[in-house]
Amino acid sequence: MNLDINKFLEKYYKENEPIILACSTGPDSMFLLYEIIKTKYAKNLVVCYFNHKLRKEADDEEVFLEKLGEKIGFKVEIGSAKIKEIRDNFYPSLGLEEVAREKRYAFLNAILNIYNTDKVITGHHLDDKIETFFFNLVRGTKLTGLINMTEKSGNILRPLINTEKKEILNYLDENKLEYKIDESNFDTDISRNKLRHDIIPQFEKINGNYKSNISNLISHFEEIKEFLDKQVNDFLYEQGILIFNSGKYKINTLEINGYFYINDFIKLSSLLQKEIVRHIYYISNNNSTIGLSEANIAEVIKFINGKNNKTIKEIKEMKLKKENTIIIF
Repeated sequence: MNLDINKFLEKYYKENEPIILACSTGPDSMFLLYEIIKTKYAKNLVVCYFNHKLRKEADDEEVFLEKLGEKIGFKVEIGSAKIKEIRDNFYPSLGLEEVAREKRYAFLNAILNIYNTDKVITGHHLDDKIETFFFNLVRGTKLTGLINMTEKSGNILRPLINTEKKEILNYLDENKLEYKIDESNFDTDISRNKLRHDIIPQFEKINGNYKSNISNLISHFEEIKEFLDKQVNDFLYEQGILIFNSGKYKINTLEINGYFYINDFIKLSSLLQKEIVRHIYYISNNNSTIGLSEANIAEVIKFINGKNNKTIKEIKEMKLKKENTIIIF
């Protein structure tokens, strides 16, 4: 296994900084737990478990982790929420998995605040990255959704992102290290599980190196996204400098993110125009592009190119205001 957890921790952590590990007691996060406690950072480890109250085994997993913490000597933080009740009463249009994820990450963010740190380690591995790539591809995601699992994404760190699941299982079993199995992960009535157990394994029959090939493709997409992001940021930055220097528009009384010249925007390629709209939507909606469709983007570009000089276009929290020759957002 090509993983140096000590080197990884040295890259992202100071010597006495708390290390927050999201742990489900499954093989991936338990592997990380066992590896971290062998390092000089063991004294800083805080293991976090969130009980969704969806499985009776979850209570046993909670106890297992607390006892292990007492035995080995690491801190354990437990959170819980009755996800099904919350979904049924407050979010009936959402899936259980989506609500569970939201509450789990809210718990982790609360832990980060308590320990005054800004990073959480998860057990996502190479198989997860490939699975997420195909899952989002089938759902019709754009570039960002295809590359959403990197070593560092925001405040999430993934030491195992280039490690295969079978390597993790082999290591744990060979060293007789305990972990728990969530049987619901084998329910193929759940679309993500069907992809994991029935569809993705078929790729092995076509090409035994498919994991490496897909991983390389994702890396290529990451480079493309990095290039596009730079183009978007350069355009908006240059536009902002031009407007600040011109002194033609009173903006002090407006709460805005930025602005750009319409004539400069329409000179850009169609691809870059779309990326700029996505970026504006992203920063206007708490760093999320959920709810933005291709039709929405086409509407916005049509609005920008329209002849009316003083109009407003809104999509969720994104608000574009046309003021003669500029767009304010």
